[in-house]
Amino acid sequence: MIDLKKYVLKHFTKIKVIRSAPGRIRLKLASSAKFPKQSSKYMHYLEEAITMLDGVDKVTFNNVIGTILIEYNINIVYEAKILKWMDTIIETGIDNFDLIKNYGAKNLSYVEKKLKQQLGEAVKYV
Repeated sequence: MIDLKKYVLKHFTKIKVIRSAPGRIRLKLASSAKFPKQSSKYMHYLEEAITMLDGVDKVTFNNVIGTILIEYNINIVYEAKILKWMDTIIETGIDNFDLIKNYGAKNLSYVEKKLKQQLGEAVKYV
């Protein structure tokens, strides 16, 4: 049976390519005009996750318009792989929704460690 919460989260976290050029890709969450204000303090976690993929050089967030600019080395990684990695990051976050909800406020380092562990394994298969 489909987990409704996961289905809804997946729907609202779909990523759309806004602009693409060799070595640069600008993404936007399809459901969001901009990132919520309270999310800015957590953006460095997302940046760390994105740069776990070999070849990703720089990640820049535009909180005003809600976009993510990813700069990458075209000799190491390609756009489709970056998009697959972004889906993996989102999927990992959704799969760990309860962990984040239950422990994020009281034991953030535990949550961070668990997610880094899972993403560290997942990046090998992207």
